[in-house]
Amino acid sequence: MKTLLLTVSLLASLLAGCSPYRLVRNESDKAATWSAYRTFAFVDTNRIDPTPRDAYQVAVEQVKQAVAAELVKRGYQPTRDNPDLLVNLGAVVREKTQTRQTNITEAPLYIGQRRYSWRSQEIPVSTYNEGTVSLHIVDAQRTALLWDVAVSSVLNRRGVTPVQIGEAVAKVFDKFPGNRK
Repeated sequence: MKTLLLTVSLLASLLAGCSPYRLVRNESDKAATWSAYRTFAFVDTNRIDPTPRDAYQVAVEQVKQAVAAELVKRGYQPTRDNPDLLVNLGAVVREKTQTRQTNITEAPLYIGQRRYSWRSQEIPVSTYNEGTVSLHIVDAQRTALLWDVAVSSVLNRRGVTPVQIGEAVAKVFDKFPGNRK
């Protein structure tokens, strides 16, 4: 019975540890005094590209809401006037190719004059989209980068839901160096 309970708890912890989101980058300024910061605001990305695509704008707004919720949860307050921290977001979607390795039982490669070669090679199987969201938190007064983090995930064809965005942002903020509470 003890062995069964141990096995079930180990399996549950392994499943809880599995996540469809992968931290690609997590760098922070070790000398930053996070307790000195109290307020935050988002960088106005409309100044960079005044006409982003609608789908991009909706996704960025959902990420902004999730990031703001995480920062508020940690004791930082949103403001429009003279913030201590500036938050910059970026998102990129890239099409990637899934491949697989051939094996010896598959058709040999003919190289002429009755000579065949059996060798393993990568062959394309399908394509998929991978989305990456980058988050930069900057000291507004010194314009110094305090935290640079990115999270990546394979996107399904139906799009990303606000719940999935919230889960990804929560995973990112598990590594947040500035827990003020």
